[in-house]
Amino acid sequence: MSVLIQFQMINSYNKIINTIFRALISLHEPLLGKIRQYIPSLSGIDLSPVIVILLLSFLKNLIQDYRLGL
Repeated sequence: MSVLIQFQMINSYNKIINTIFRALISLHEPLLGKIRQYIPSLSGIDLSPVIVILLLSFLKNLIQDYRLGL
């Protein structure tokens, strides 16, 4: 959503869009902030979302394997 705002595809001055954007940030920022403490950005590139996606994928696969093993 931030990319869409940057390229002015959606208007961030719209009250509804701004509320949705702030809600999404408040949902994911605590987890991303903890990961950013341990993994610094590389030349301005933030890798924390990629790490969260990989961790979630790993957990999903682990749960599926556990369910199939029962």
